[in-house]
Amino acid sequence: MPTSHRGPSSATSLRTWILGRELRRIMTDAGHTNNDLARHLGWHPATLSRYVNGQRHIPPADLVHLLIACGHTHRTDRDQLLALAADHHTPRHWHDHHDTGLYANTLTDLEHDSTAITYYTPTSLPDIVHTPDYHHALLTASPLVPADTIPAHLATHHARRRLLTRTTPPAITVILSNLALFTAANREKVFPDQLHHLHTLASAPTISIRVLDLPALASPHLTTPFQLLTTTSRAKVLHLPTHTANLYTEEPHTVRIYESLLTDLARQSRPLGALADYRTQRIPA
Repeated sequence: MPTSHRGPSSATSLRTWILGRELRRIMTDAGHTNNDLARHLGWHPATLSRYVNGQRHIPPADLVHLLIACGHTHRTDRDQLLALAADHHTPRHWHDHHDTGLYANTLTDLEHDSTAITYYTPTSLPDIVHTPDYHHALLTASPLVPADTIPAHLATHHARRRLLTRTTPPAITVILSNLALFTAANREKVFPDQLHHLHTLASAPTISIRVLDLPALASPHLTTPFQLLTTTSRAKVLHLPTHTANLYTEEPHTVRIYESLLTDLARQSRPLGALADYRTQRIPA
């Protein structure tokens, strides 16, 4: 099992931490502070604080009382949160985008709780390194993103990008393929700032951008993007995204497999600055 670096204020599980973040957002949206909501519920402020920090499992009755006090009575959300609380020891969390509006900020929360993050995106640039214009264009062109949700996606992207300009940013490694660079280079006439932004990021002391040659992606298991986050609250968390859902897991065996995979990928890749001009490369069909 990987060594845990969690401190004394760490969450008891990944699911209690995710639940706590959602409860904190619900409290904030309702205009409550920790102390005034605890007073309203007749709880000690420290009890509520432990719930929203994921340091203590919240019983179903307390969860329902909290939601009612915040005026958050949407049945689907309530059922989702109760299920999350009921299986709080399960080391994974699956979120389907169409099930609920909850968990839209889970990845952002994990990123901002991290000291190190590795992004593996074999065929595209990871969202975190997109310029706002480039990200907006990709959202607009995607048939999977309804037009009325684009503003929310842009707000989430803006919140995630703040990670890069923090006073103490995490150590970030990006591993992608020359196919991703080739695709971005072919958009350069429309988005010239994107490639410049990528090289600017690669020059930062806390950011490493590495590139795989296309033959390295021959294995089918290397075509799926993922992120490995070293968090302060739950040690290492693996994020596996799909077009319509997200899986987060802290299961030790799974994390070790992906750590080993990243070690191999890093060994096969080269720093972005060491590449020849990929704008003239031909990508085989």
